[in-house]
Amino acid sequence: MTSIGAGRVVIIAFDGIVADTLPLRAKALADAIARECTVLDITVGAVELQAMLLPRLPGRTLQECATAAVTELPVLQHERLRHDLTAHDLIAMRAQNAWSATVAHGIPLREGVGLRIATMVARGVRVVMRSDSHRREVEPILRLASLEDSTLFVRCADDLPHRAGVTSLRASFEAIDTRLERQRLPREQRDAVEVADGTAAFALGFSATSRTAL
Repeated sequence: MTSIGAGRVVIIAFDGIVADTLPLRAKALADAIARECTVLDITVGAVELQAMLLPRLPGRTLQECATAAVTELPVLQHERLRHDLTAHDLIAMRAQNAWSATVAHGIPLREGVGLRIATMVARGVRVVMRSDSHRREVEPILRLASLEDSTLFVRCADDLPHRAGVTSLRASFEAIDTRLERQRLPREQRDAVEVADGTAAFALGFSATSRTAL
């Protein structure tokens, strides 16, 4: 992203761009689903599930991905699972707890991403961090990576209350948009960097297309 000049704002996805969280989040969710399936006497493999969940995670919270999984994945089309809302909540809760425990032991950052962000900031580019994880999981990693002071602000999945019919991704970008408007940062000077196939870069008409790296 060497073409981004001073005065611009770059909204960067923490999950999948800054930190290599997606495989780990997929594993946490796959393990939680497999455990609940065992309780319901449904045979499904966690490794198989992890591969299916990975492309569904970008731009989604663990709760949203869990709901999508039991709705969309053929391997999970069992009446005992699809219509058991308590099971859905248990899956999301266990996945979230497992993910939080994983973060507590440290997760890898994308190679060179810290230096690239620091270089952009030194050129006068303002960085906003957007995450599908919770703030308690994101902020310690940013501090350890010395990126906390490089961001204009951080928007996490648990910052906003749930709104019926509005995805967390959309709500996140709307909140970012509102804050940048208050700071009088023109929309045409904003770019979004998201994982491949993500919709966030297009969510509010930002100038960038979705990208796979900085």
